[in-house]
Amino acid sequence: MNNTRKHVDERTIELYVLKSDLLKGRRADVARHIAGCEGCASLHKEIDEYYAEARKLQDAQAEKAAHALYAPDRAIRPLGFSSPGFIVHRPASVPQRFVQSVRRYPVRWSVGLMAIIVASVFLPHLLRRDRNPFYARSKDEFLVVYNKTGDELWRKYVGWGYDVKAGQGSVASHPERALTTCDVDGDGTQEVLAVFGWTILRDPSAPPGNTILCLNADGTERWRYAVHRQVVIGGESYTDNYRIYQMLVGDFERNGNTQVILAASQDPWYPNVLIRLNAKDGSYVSEYWHPGVIPYVVQKDLNGDGIDEIIMAGQNNRFGQACLVVLDPRKITGYSPTPEKYVPPGMPKGQEMYYLLFPVTDMKKGWIDVSNQVTKLAIREGGLLEAAVIEPVYDYKAEVYYYFDSTMTCVCVRGSDHFTAVHKQYEEQGRFTRVLGDEYYEDLRKNVLYWDGSRFMKGRTEVKVSRLSAAK
Repeated sequence: MNNTRKHVDERTIELYVLKSDLLKGRRADVARHIAGCEGCASLHKEIDEYYAEARKLQDAQAEKAAHALYAPDRAIRPLGFSSPGFIVHRPASVPQRFVQSVRRYPVRWSVGLMAIIVASVFLPHLLRRDRNPFYARSKDEFLVVYNKTGDELWRKYVGWGYDVKAGQGSVASHPERALTTCDVDGDGTQEVLAVFGWTILRDPSAPPGNTILCLNADGTERWRYAVHRQVVIGGESYTDNYRIYQMLVGDFERNGNTQVILAASQDPWYPNVLIRLNAKDGSYVSEYWHPGVIPYVVQKDLNGDGIDEIIMAGQNNRFGQACLVVLDPRKITGYSPTPEKYVPPGMPKGQEMYYLLFPVTDMKKGWIDVSNQVTKLAIREGGLLEAAVIEPVYDYKAEVYYYFDSTMTCVCVRGSDHFTAVHKQYEEQGRFTRVLGDEYYEDLRKNVLYWDGSRFMKGRTEVKVSRLSAAK
């Protein structure tokens, strides 16, 4: 190298690296000089590497920010100079090297220090990013998990058709019964619970419809439980083909232990089974069998004991009537009321707090299903429980609304607009002899049937006495 050759100053090389308009018309000359000057080429390389590192620092993701903070140290390698423009690798003490570097490269140190200041302000926040799942959604075929501030934590591909909003029945209005988060073990970190039998997933790699998954906060699998049952009811053997159409998750006993209650149905119709699991490890606790789907659910402490009862409704295919069952969540066991010949062999009676059958109306002759059924369940103003029972006739959503107090006494019955319209139409056609009115609805109210442990009865007085006697 020619040691007497004049070098390009550092600022010019820096402007060259930054592609500044200040070098307009001189870039070609600077490029030729750098190409032919070993010292300026070395300085050019050093400056270029510095700005490359600075860009990486600014663009790095949060988890790489700590690593990027060291970029200025790697890019700025203080070097001694024997004469202006001549680079020599002369060792220097750390303070000397720092002072020399700041004096020689003021622009770079300004950018680097600013990056360090910005990182020092925001990095602690980034590193402290909330990794605790707060809620989950089914979105564009993915299971997506978010923290409390709405930041996406992770996602897993499930398959085509995975969209709770497009689900049917109670799942569409209560997506938490298909996908939810909860702290299953009380350690302060929430896990994710998901069932998949409420929809038909086309992807062969998707989780089976008979399975519930519990995923850790980081998305790894904690446990899974698959419903497999071989039952014979009424002399008929049912195949091991179940779908979990919803779940209930909570501390039902108010003792600090989270439990899961799965609602699964033998595909395509019945029998239906409720399965209670320990949410911490997915271990089995107990189960309750029912001859028909009971998908509509509310939870309410009816007797003031501090435990929310589970109120479920749907249809009892064996009796051919809409039904409503009230269960103590600690006693999910046995089988529901059913004709004697359909009692599952070796299975004990259920321990329902209440079991009701809704009367059929004079529309039964036009039914297109085996039974009427509950299609809506809600707690209304004043604490009354509302159950909408649909009469399955063509072209009409003919619903009758029943209202119950906390003792499950039916206090009022009314018809929906559709029920009123179709009934009056049939009256005019001569198909019905009874006309709608107070007497009609009062007869329906009085004909709600209550299970007393051995038979169904009308009215509430006898049931109250039976329950009090059983409690004693």
